[in-house]
Amino acid sequence: MKNKFLTYFENNIRYSIYSLTFFCVFSICANAQNYVSRQQIGKIVIDAGHGGKDPGAVGKKSKEKNITLSVALKLGELISKNFADVEVIYTRKKDVFVELDERGEIANRNNADLFISIHVDANSNTRARGTSTWVMGEHKSQASLEVSRRENAVITMEDDYSSKYQGFNPETPESYIIFKLLQNSHMKESLKLADIVQNEMVTQGPIKGDRSVRQAGFLVLWKAAMPRILIELGFLSNLEEEAILIKDENQEKIAQNIFSAFCKYKEQYEKGNITEDIPQTADNHESQKENDTVKIDRNSDSIKEKHEVKAIENNMSANAAAPQKTYSVQIMAIKKLIPTTARDFKGRKDVKYVKTENYYKYITGNFTSLTEARRLCQSLQKDFKGAFVVAVEENRLTPVR
Repeated sequence: MKNKFLTYFENNIRYSIYSLTFFCVFSICANAQNYVSRQQIGKIVIDAGHGGKDPGAVGKKSKEKNITLSVALKLGELISKNFADVEVIYTRKKDVFVELDERGEIANRNNADLFISIHVDANSNTRARGTSTWVMGEHKSQASLEVSRRENAVITMEDDYSSKYQGFNPETPESYIIFKLLQNSHMKESLKLADIVQNEMVTQGPIKGDRSVRQAGFLVLWKAAMPRILIELGFLSNLEEEAILIKDENQEKIAQNIFSAFCKYKEQYEKGNITEDIPQTADNHESQKENDTVKIDRNSDSIKEKHEVKAIENNMSANAAAPQKTYSVQIMAIKKLIPTTARDFKGRKDVKYVKTENYYKYITGNFTSLTEARRLCQSLQKDFKGAFVVAVEENRLTPVR
């Protein structure tokens, strides 16, 4: 009887050990499979900003839409050539118009692991320069708001954009409150990727000005449900940077910079180290004074550049202390607010508005010389018959006859 009991007990122990071993092996395999599927970067969506009827920023010799497409295709080719297991998906591969929300949806439909949107900046101040990399979030400065406002203005070219974007108007600051409420579940990964990209672009690329990693409410990043960033390669409004950006060999270098960053991020991500040393955006620890303020690049010893930046900052401080009367040309006054990128303004990039009690008054040009303002007014009267010169002082407009 004793032998039978021992035999029974031993059989049950053996069965339990087999079962436990099988369960452990199965669990380890399942977890390993889950880890691989969770940690591998298998798909990347590359978004060439603007396109088709939307040229984006326009320089003396180039258009943003052409530069972004060239860099996007070069970047995709590098990834496909070096990573056979990574699928590259483009939001556009030719000169076509793609709506902002559709760009993010392309990434969502394909279950992409990364979304990179490529752009080129512009500024009414032609001295503005440098590369910046952006993540989704609430803007922390007026300058950051202006960058996102320019990019978001593309939606005015879309049909019924107001209802499609839930009443969002790119020209009204109130609309950007939505991004304050947004919970970004991929912020850590996005910040890490942005920091690596920015470092590669500034230290290795042809554009040296470092405008840092920042955050703002970009509609193109809004609905993409994965780590996503937006890169502003440089400024087409800066003749020196435009001359760099339009050259094919420099576009190749820029694509290589972004590719190198992708490789570094991919390696860290797939090793599970991506949450270590997460950087903050520049907005969180410094105040960007204006769009034309640029942080000196990380490896630069250029005394001249430092003096230029300091001079800009001193000039802004002086202007803040004692507002100077300037002259502009008023080209329109209407009761309804419309985006400054609307077709009504014939493609002018420096249009601003001043709100009065009953009207939104749209002006263009910014001169200290009345003669220059009158010269611009004369050239504009072909497209804007009622144009006239106004003096601008403390956000007030006074007609000058």
